[in-house]
Amino acid sequence: MKLPIQRKILREDLKDAPDWISGLIDPINQFMETIYQMANKNIDEVNLTSQIKEVSIIVPSTYPTMDAIKFQSTLKIKATGCMILQVIDRDSFKPVATGNPAWIDNNGVIEISTVTGLTASKTYLIRFRIT
Repeated sequence: MKLPIQRKILREDLKDAPDWISGLIDPINQFMETIYQMANKNIDEVNLTSQIKEVSIIVPSTYPTMDAIKFQSTLKIKATGCMILQVIDRDSFKPVATGNPAWIDNNGVIEISTVTGLTASKTYLIRFRIT
């Protein structure tokens, strides 16, 4: 969808409006500019309902069986998605390819039970995005 051309209201556009309308134009224009900028490919973490959580784990020798990774969700709603943004091998500092994890939202506690593509007895830094 294309953004509209008009981005602000000018006082000249409202010639017959009462004088008090001037007090509304500035806040409306500020709001419109913020929304316009956000909709123009500038959405960031502040604008999304999401949480990024970074955890360091030591993969047990029993892998792929492992204890769940648990952390508190900071979302105000029940989580609907969990994806891995990055996995780093702590020994080599190289990225590791993995698939999306098996997870649940257990009353606001995110429990990640399976992360594929890891190696037993290694330490990883994993960055998750919860939405």
